[in-house]
Amino acid sequence: MSVFSESLQAKIQSFLTRYETKRSAILPVLHAIQDEHGWVSEPQIEELHHTYGLDRVHVKEVISFYDIYKDHPVRKYQIRYCKNLTCHMLGAREAICRIKEHITALDAQLGEDGPFSLEEFPCLGKCDGAPVMLVNKERVEHATVDRVDEILAKYAPLPKL
Repeated sequence: MSVFSESLQAKIQSFLTRYETKRSAILPVLHAIQDEHGWVSEPQIEELHHTYGLDRVHVKEVISFYDIYKDHPVRKYQIRYCKNLTCHMLGAREAICRIKEHITALDAQLGEDGPFSLEEFPCLGKCDGAPVMLVNKERVEHATVDRVDEILAKYAPLPKL
């Protein structure tokens, strides 16, 4: 029995036939797995190897090389907040502190089941919208400390701070 849904199996097969070599399809394959599961597990890597002929070492190398791929469970909403110079000058540090306060408060209430995780990211490449953050794949521009509560509340109820 497959660890992948039928629709994910079809996507993987589609990517493998679209590219000249199976190895070339690894990035979209990993994106598809993460879109469905949130991360790439060891059983999924094994299935990619046994069923689709992808080298398990290569899969693990790609996962460990790119920050976007996760080899461990992640929370429902992954926040990536840009901390480059432009974002920093426009209030990133204060906004990041506010996000951390919310995560800490939610974790106190919910434990490990809190909805948010935060990763400070070197650059998200959108300086004209600084400060900028990603919530999963949704880009949020002008994510200042004044807007953090409003932005996070869109995804999950927030505790009173």
